[in-house]
Amino acid sequence: MPFLILFAISAIILRAFFVDALSALFIAAVLSLSLFIVYLYYIIIKERAMRSRLEGQLLSIEKSARLGGLSDPNQDADTPTPKSLVWGEKEKVYFGSAYETTDSISAQLAMLKKTLGCHNCILFDAGEKRLIFIANSSPIKTFGDDISANEDICYELPNESSGSLLSWVAEHKVPLRIAHIRDKKGINYYTRDKGIESFLAVPVFDKKDELRAILCADSQGKDAFNPDAERLLVFAGHSISEFLENVTNLRKMKIEALEFMSFYRLSKMLASTLKLDKILDIAVTFSKEIVDYDMAIFILKEESETLKVAAAKGFRAAEMINKIFKPDESIIGWVIKNSKPLFFSDFQGDKRDAPIFPWISLPIRSLICLPLCVKDDTIGVFLIASKKENFFSAYETKIFEVIAAHTATQIQNAMMYQQMEKMATTDGLTGLFNHRHFQETLSRELERAERYNEKVSLLLVDIDHFKKVNDTYGHPAGDKILKGVAKILVSSIRGVDAAARYGGEEFAVILVNTDGRGALETAERIRRIMENSKFNIGSASIKITGSLGIAVFPGDTGVDGGAQRLLISRADNALYLAKKEGRNMAYLFKDVSERIEKI
Repeated sequence: MPFLILFAISAIILRAFFVDALSALFIAAVLSLSLFIVYLYYIIIKERAMRSRLEGQLLSIEKSARLGGLSDPNQDADTPTPKSLVWGEKEKVYFGSAYETTDSISAQLAMLKKTLGCHNCILFDAGEKRLIFIANSSPIKTFGDDISANEDICYELPNESSGSLLSWVAEHKVPLRIAHIRDKKGINYYTRDKGIESFLAVPVFDKKDELRAILCADSQGKDAFNPDAERLLVFAGHSISEFLENVTNLRKMKIEALEFMSFYRLSKMLASTLKLDKILDIAVTFSKEIVDYDMAIFILKEESETLKVAAAKGFRAAEMINKIFKPDESIIGWVIKNSKPLFFSDFQGDKRDAPIFPWISLPIRSLICLPLCVKDDTIGVFLIASKKENFFSAYETKIFEVIAAHTATQIQNAMMYQQMEKMATTDGLTGLFNHRHFQETLSRELERAERYNEKVSLLLVDIDHFKKVNDTYGHPAGDKILKGVAKILVSSIRGVDAAARYGGEEFAVILVNTDGRGALETAERIRRIMENSKFNIGSASIKITGSLGIAVFPGDTGVDGGAQRLLISRADNALYLAKKEGRNMAYLFKDVSERIEKI
């Protein structure tokens, strides 16, 4: 619309000077377009300036947060704070406190300006490389309000030696009072000349006497500041430093309260389960609420004295899970052997005698290795790592130590529960399912087979002349043979199948979704392995054979009530016939049912 109006006005004016209407319209169009482009360029320049001021204000707010101790205590001023899962809550504490801090400091500076009768009072953070505006005697406006009060402030300045009056104070760490400024370049924190004639600046130190900020005042009059004004500015600097220290402590209390709540939720979740995988997953997941690590891993001791990665989350976790290694191949072994933690602020800084893991090189800098101790035993290690050096604060390390101790207890409880569960379902000698669990498993598999119209085969296996072995070589020899046969059964079936000690020298095997022919093939394989195996019993070595009977659901039983009892009975009948007709045989009930009826 502005372009059309400009074009119409230009055309009317030019028509008065040109007879040719077409020429007038062409010149009007070119002129209007040129003026419109200049107008757009002016708008863009203004928007960029506005955006720069807004970014500068945000930078000063963020710097105010860091100046007030509102960032992670282990981060440098120029290092971004890591965002953990509870960052949204922490962010409210950070920036809420930052705005309050900036407004409070601005109010103090406004009172100082009024007392001194000067043009402006400004506080800058004194970074090693940069001087960053924090607040002045005119409060920073939020983005939706008028920002003209601070639009002439430079929000970030290079801290170069002798580059400005502020840099001089930062370098020498002493007050500076100038009655008449001859070189206006020294006042470089304004975007345009403000006619400043007098300048006063003092360094602001923290409790450790380290330079924290620079507080300055300026005036448009000459010789505006006397020694009393300098003392007042020094006193104001002390007051601001103490105020920032109080903000720091309050922020730490709020953040630690958030982290404690995360730990409290972790404790409740850990106590809610006795499943080992779930416990480890809860620990690594909730730990990320406390700090945004790059890697968290639980390593547990195996019965063979090897170490196994039981849980991993974060950087390259998929490559870690279930890896097994020897203790002397890793620093993890040292932690377990000595039951003491290891902490590295920069793991890459010095050469180590042992790596973190023997099969992979990781770009890890900060590293915490905490032993998982239960009474006098170390059952594993909790490892937390970051690619950044000096990443973990002392407070976070203490929290992780508590998490490790609490998780170790829950791991031990889960292991004891698993052991009790195993004792309740397995045979103590062979490690196979016991009779009760076999019956429960068979019942579930028959229900599932009926629902999905599948088949289930049952094998009953009996060791031939086992009583003679016991009588001749003794019961310890018989126990060795029972264990050996159990290993043969387990190695001969699939993971979905189940083997059990049915009683005495008799075993049972449940073959899921397997018909009679497939079951007979498996039975023959078991029989041949038993026949060809030698069992060492002390100084002697003996051979044994086995007889097997097979029945199939639903072909041999139907689907009516009592199918489980009938399946076991018919497999037992087939086994009885195999033993009666010479032993070391495998019979399928369907094939020998007529011969069984004649017995």
